[in-house]
Amino acid sequence: MFALQKTEPTHGFTATTEAPAPEPGPGEVLIAVTHAGVCGTDKGIYEWAPWTVSHVSLGVTVGHELVGRVAGLGAGVSRVREGQRVSAEGHIACGSCKPCRTGESHVCKNVRVLGASVNGGFADFVVVPEGNVWPVHDSISDETAAILDPIGNAMHTVMTAGVAGRTVLVTGAGVIGAISIAIARAAGAGTIIATDISARRRELALDLGADHALPGDDPEWPEQARHLTGGDGPDVLLEMSGNPTAISQGLSSLRRGGTAALLGVPTKPVELDLLNDVVFKGATIRGVFGRRMYETWHQVENMLVGGRLNLDSVISHRIPIRDYERAFALMSSDQAMKIVFVIGEDSSLTLRTPARG
Repeated sequence: MFALQKTEPTHGFTATTEAPAPEPGPGEVLIAVTHAGVCGTDKGIYEWAPWTVSHVSLGVTVGHELVGRVAGLGAGVSRVREGQRVSAEGHIACGSCKPCRTGESHVCKNVRVLGASVNGGFADFVVVPEGNVWPVHDSISDETAAILDPIGNAMHTVMTAGVAGRTVLVTGAGVIGAISIAIARAAGAGTIIATDISARRRELALDLGADHALPGDDPEWPEQARHLTGGDGPDVLLEMSGNPTAISQGLSSLRRGGTAALLGVPTKPVELDLLNDVVFKGATIRGVFGRRMYETWHQVENMLVGGRLNLDSVISHRIPIRDYERAFALMSSDQAMKIVFVIGEDSSLTLRTPARG
């Protein structure tokens, strides 16, 4: 079968048609992948970023965002049927550590990660535990189903912070930040302010429900954010960028007694004014990782099926997986938002330009 693998500790992937097709063991499901989302994590693995050295197993098939059809069932599987359209939770929890046994399996101590420590979905087939399989509602498109994972990240962040009726600041309007804006709007947020250094991303933020989009490279934006929220500062910070400066600026603009939910992954240690921006403010800070299993998945499905979320404008490109080099070139040059790989189809690259209004 075809697969994209990380075989060497260097830049790039290995494309092979010689990968053995996996077989589902007891309690496992074989999925014939049709579409797969391309994530910033995949880009980091492609480029062999420093953090990947201790998190990625060489020889692994990459990719963790996917949708496909059930192609085989291991012994004892009863919840899904062959031919059913499904996605999958990419974090495989152990079920026995303290977080797992206390309802926090999204921060499992012994988690295995699809596309990093176990074979993932940039392939014709992937095997996942039955418990990780998520049947996809008929009203959800294949492209949207392929990115349920990052939609879930955004949903988890928004729901952790509690945005209903509150002013919200989103630092970083990349894919997950943009999705979080749409979710916050659907969840009843008040004024939403987005920041990003990219004019194109700021425009998308406005398309998806932000009231204001401020240049992230303008050192005066925290003061503007306070002005736009009556002088107090935003009630909620959704930090999606991982940029140390944006994190510091976001916390400095947060109102006293405000809540910050941090999802962005910094590439280096972050220096903060803890005394003035956290302690004296009485701020609440929540770290966010992955998706709550499986509360977040239900929340995402409810919003999509109920018509409260339309994320078509986030998906900018649809590319055959064998053109993967082009996909990562587009990501590196910041010419793409969300890219979805088409697997097993002969499809040319298409670009969607979202309309304003």
